[in-house]
Amino acid sequence: MMNATFLFRTRPPVGRACLRLGLTALLGAIPLAGHGASPDLSMPGELPPQELTHLGVQAHIAQRGAMNTGEITQKGADSAASILQDGLHNRADTSQSGVGNTAVIQQAGVNNEAQIIQAGMGIWGEIHQTGLSNRGRLEQYASNSYANLNQIGSFNQLSVTLTTPGPLAPITQIGSGLKLSVYR
Repeated sequence: MMNATFLFRTRPPVGRACLRLGLTALLGAIPLAGHGASPDLSMPGELPPQELTHLGVQAHIAQRGAMNTGEITQKGADSAASILQDGLHNRADTSQSGVGNTAVIQQAGVNNEAQIIQAGMGIWGEIHQTGLSNRGRLEQYASNSYANLNQIGSFNQLSVTLTTPGPLAPITQIGSGLKLSVYR
């Protein structure tokens, strides 16, 4: 027959087990050296390996529903950003600087906003909106850039700033009460 005192002595104390579990969780939360030490995303050593591709850094936001926001900021070469939104009152912001970057924003719904600001060389920016009361803004401060802008609906506004000499970007607006401002 075993006594209860013997069973108690063979188990580790509960306090020690909790301490080990807490330390393990804490050590797992500490980032590895080189990851997140600097907010400069142009440094490949600062990014986890799964975020690096043969195209540079890729960031994607997909949202569905109401009252959504999205924001992507990238610095470096050959980066890609895409934001897809569906719903009411969505907002999207994309900023990029570097060479060979691509940004695409697609929205559907009511009262959406979109903004792409790019600086560099060889960049590509697209805004596609469908719905009521949408606002779009594209600014490209670059050489050798491409832009494509589409809006369908009412009360939309579109502002385009292009510093690249050459033909104007393809712009399509369908609906009533639309406003277009182009700055070169």
